[in-house]
Amino acid sequence: MSRPRKSEHTREALLELGMAMIAEHGYHGTGLKGILDTARVPKGSFYNYFKSKEEFVAEVIARYCLGMKASVDACLEAAGDDPVEGLRCVYGLSFKASEAHGFRGCLVGNLAAEIGDADGPCRDAMQRGTGMFREQVVALIEEAQQRHLFREDLSARALADIFWSTWQGALLGMKIGGDAEHLSRVMDALLDRLFRPAKA
Repeated sequence: MSRPRKSEHTREALLELGMAMIAEHGYHGTGLKGILDTARVPKGSFYNYFKSKEEFVAEVIARYCLGMKASVDACLEAAGDDPVEGLRCVYGLSFKASEAHGFRGCLVGNLAAEIGDADGPCRDAMQRGTGMFREQVVALIEEAQQRHLFREDLSARALADIFWSTWQGALLGMKIGGDAEHLSRVMDALLDRLFRPAKA
């Protein structure tokens, strides 16, 4: 018997629904049954689109990261040629997204805390997604260093790692405390004080 014809519309609907449910309930708190029941898709049909739950979540991560990259690209275009404002705009996106969803944090950051130590498609997808983002941050920091706006005793990549780690930590602090201004306070201090060149 031939397998049912794949519907791209159904596949897209499953990914969108999966993204929303995983963002709210996490990897372990989101079951395929709940997704399929909500989407009204038979369980057997799921495997026409995805090999496993892990492959499915990996595609959700990839989709989320591409969406974030598009948002960051638009943000940087709006910021113009000021690299520091570009970086401020980048973390401002996550502030707005977190605030709109009750400070639940970044989907990739949350998944990294939950399943980031497990090898497989999800971890690979997170590495690719965060790598793509880090390259954007590195480019902005390099430009800021060339303009002598940021310290130059550390490489742009080292500063980008500090930016990323501080950003994720600040998101977690905002999530725990429900403090809307926590992220901005931490990241503003990073850019306006800690990343600035030492005064002679």
